[in-house]
Amino acid sequence: HLVGRSLALLSRFDTRDNLHTSPSAAYSSRHISQRAMSKTNIQAGKIAAKRKVAEYEEERARDPTTVANWHISVYLEVYYSALQLNEPEIAESVVSDILELYAGRETLRCDLLGRILARDLSLLKGETVLRILQHLKNSSWPGLGELITRSDGAIARKMTSPRMSDTDRPFLRIFYPAILERLRTMRNPKQWKGHVFKPPLLIHATFSVVHRLILMSFNEHALRIFQALVNAGFVPAEAMHNVDHSSDNASLIISMTIIRSCLHWNFRALAASLMAQLIATSPVDKAIIDLNIEIIHSLLSNYQTSREVAASGHLIRQIHPFSPVPDSVIRLFYNTAFTVAAKDEAEDLYSYTRQDRVLETHEYPPPESSALPWLMDHFATTSSQTHLARILATEAAECDLWIPATSRAQFIAKTAALGYATQARALWERHSQGRDGSVVAGNAALMIRMVSLFWNMHKTNSEKASALESEKERPGIQEKIEKYQAASHDAAVLAERVRRAFIFHHAPLANAPHWHLTSLARACFIVGRISEGYRVFSHLLDRKESPDLYDCNVALSAIAQLNPRLAAIMIEKMAAIGLHPDGVSFGTVLHYAVIQGEQQVVDDMMKRIRALNDRRVSTRTLANLIRATLALEAKGDPEALQQTLANIMHLIKSFPEINLRPQPRMGKALVYVAIRAKDGVMAYNFWKLMLQKAAQWDDKEQQNIRHTVAQLIRQPSFPLTQQRNVMLAQLAQKKTSWDAPTT
Repeated sequence: HLVGRSLALLSRFDTRDNLHTSPSAAYSSRHISQRAMSKTNIQAGKIAAKRKVAEYEEERARDPTTVANWHISVYLEVYYSALQLNEPEIAESVVSDILELYAGRETLRCDLLGRILARDLSLLKGETVLRILQHLKNSSWPGLGELITRSDGAIARKMTSPRMSDTDRPFLRIFYPAILERLRTMRNPKQWKGHVFKPPLLIHATFSVVHRLILMSFNEHALRIFQALVNAGFVPAEAMHNVDHSSDNASLIISMTIIRSCLHWNFRALAASLMAQLIATSPVDKAIIDLNIEIIHSLLSNYQTSREVAASGHLIRQIHPFSPVPDSVIRLFYNTAFTVAAKDEAEDLYSYTRQDRVLETHEYPPPESSALPWLMDHFATTSSQTHLARILATEAAECDLWIPATSRAQFIAKTAALGYATQARALWERHSQGRDGSVVAGNAALMIRMVSLFWNMHKTNSEKASALESEKERPGIQEKIEKYQAASHDAAVLAERVRRAFIFHHAPLANAPHWHLTSLARACFIVGRISEGYRVFSHLLDRKESPDLYDCNVALSAIAQLNPRLAAIMIEKMAAIGLHPDGVSFGTVLHYAVIQGEQQVVDDMMKRIRALNDRRVSTRTLANLIRATLALEAKGDPEALQQTLANIMHLIKSFPEINLRPQPRMGKALVYVAIRAKDGVMAYNFWKLMLQKAAQWDDKEQQNIRHTVAQLIRQPSFPLTQQRNVMLAQLAQKKTSWDAPTT
C-alpha cells in the first residue's frame, strides 16, 4: 500500500528536459577577439621563453664555459625568460654565470647586473642580491647609489624583510651612505601643492631600515638616517609631538616616531610589522600599548583585504599578555573580518580569546550582529575546530546574544545539526516566540533538524531505559530507568512541539508552499506518523504539482523505516521512470537496512554508493556508509576489525572532497573501534584525520583518547618505530626511549 502511494507521487514526475534560455554574452565579439589574441600572444611568449631556457640549459650542460663569451643581450633574454616562466633556479644560475664566468669587459658586466636588479629581482635570493651589490661596490660602478635608492625601493624592501638574516649587516653598510645622500636631494613633501602627496616606496623601505638598525644596536646610524628623514620632511610634526619624550630611551622614541610616521603616510602594514617587532624586543609600557591600539584601529578602519585583519589579530594576541584590548576593538575586528570574509582570522582570534589562560585575565566579547551567524556557519561547516561551534552556541544561549532575525533559524539549525541539544532547545524556545517568532518556528530546515535531533534523543533514552528493565531490582537501577524515561518523554514532547509550531505557522496546509509540505511530511516520517505524512503529500497531488527527487527521497525514508526491501524496490521504480536516485536515496535505505539487519539490502546499497564516482556524494551519505560498515562488523575479532577499519579509511580517501572533520562523534567511534582492535596505527590515523583539530583539546574524554592511543604506540609490537616519537609529540604525550628487547 505504501509503495503504491509513493508511486503515485512518482507518476507526477516529469522527466522531460526543461528549456533554458542562454545567458546574454558578457563581452562583445570585438572584446572576445582581443582576449583571444592576448591569450595567444601570452602562450606564444611562454613557448619562446621555454625554448630559450632549454637552449641555455643544454648549452650549459654541454660545457659551462661556453656561456662566458655570450653577448649581454643573450644573458638578458634568458633571465627575462626565467622571470616569465617563474623559474628561480634559472634566474639564480644566470646571475651566477655573469658573476663567475662572463669574460667581457667589467663595465659591461656591471651594467648587465645593474639592468637585472633594475628589471625584477623577485626570483633572486637575498644572498644573491647582496653578491651583486658587493660586486658593483667593489668595482666602483658609478650607478650603484642611484640603483640602490631608486624611488620604488625594491632592493631595500627585498633586503629588509621582517626577519633578521645574515645579509642585513653587509647590506646596510652599502645602503647607509647611499640613502643619506639620496635624502639630501629628495623634494620635501611640503613643496607639493594642489594634490595629495604619497611618498615613494623608498621612504617605506627607509623607515624599515631605521628600525632594523635600532634592533641591531646601530643607534648612531639610525639617528643619522632619522634626522635626514626629518630634514627631508618625511617625518611629520604630529608624529613627533604625539610621542612621549620624557623617556630616556632615544631608540624607543625614534622607533615610535617612525611607526607614527608610517601611519601618517598610510604605510599601515609596515606600522603593524614594526610594532610587532617593538613589542617583542622592548619593555612594553602604556605608550606602546596605546600606539598598538591606534595601529589596530587604523588597520580595521582602512581595510582592503584580509591581510589587515590578520595583522590586527596578531597585534591583539601579542599585546594581550601586557594589557587587555578594549572590547570595542574586538567587536570592530569581528565586523571587519565579516566584511572581508576573513574566516580563518576570525577563528584564530575567537579560539585565542576562549583559552583558559586568556579568560583568567579578561573575558572578551563574542562577535555580534551579522558576524555572529557568519562565524557560526564557518565553525559548523568549514572549520576543523568544530568544538568552537559549541562554545559559541553556548554563549548565544546563556548570554542571550542578539542574532539577526534573518539568520536565527540558520544559526539554531547549525547548532542542532552538530548535536548540541541543550543550546538548540534554549535558542529555539527563546526565538520561536514574539514578533519574529515565525522566522524560527516556521523555518522548514530548522524544524527538520530539531525534530530529528530530539526524536533520536527520545529513542536513545527509551532504549537505555528498556535495557535496564531486567536489572531494576538492583539498587539505584530504578532511579536510572526513571531518569532515562523522563528524558525520553521530554525529548519526544519537544520534537512534537516543534512540529506543531511549524504546522501552526503554515496553516492551512492546502495553501502551504511545496517545500514546506515536503519538509513537514519528512518530519512526520521521522516521528513515525506515516499516514499523516502521506496526507501532507496529498496536498501536492491535489494541486497537481510534480514531485522532485527530494520529495521522492522523503517518501522513500518512510518506506525504508517499515521495510527496507520495499524501499529498494521503490528505488528501482524511480530509476525506471527516469528519476535517477542519488547518494541520499541509497544512504537512506542503507541506514534502515542496517538497523533491521537486512544484509542483502545493505550489500546492494553499499555497492551502489561506491559506484557513484561521477556524482556528488554528500557528507551524510558517506557518514551513513561508514556507520553501516561499523555496525555490521562491530562484534568481530581484532583481525576482522582491523580489516574493517582499513576498508573505511580507503572509503574516506576515495572521496577527498568530503570533509568529515565536522563529525567528531564519528571520529571518536572509529578511534574507539581501532583501540578495541589494538591497532595503534589506525587509531592514530583516525585521531589525526578527524579529531586532532576538530575536538576540544582539554576535554577529559579527548585526553583519555590521546592517552590510550599513545599506549598502543608505545607497545613493542608497534610497526612504525621511526615515527613513534613524532606521533607521541602530536598526541601531546611523553616520548619514549623504548628499545627492542633482545632474545
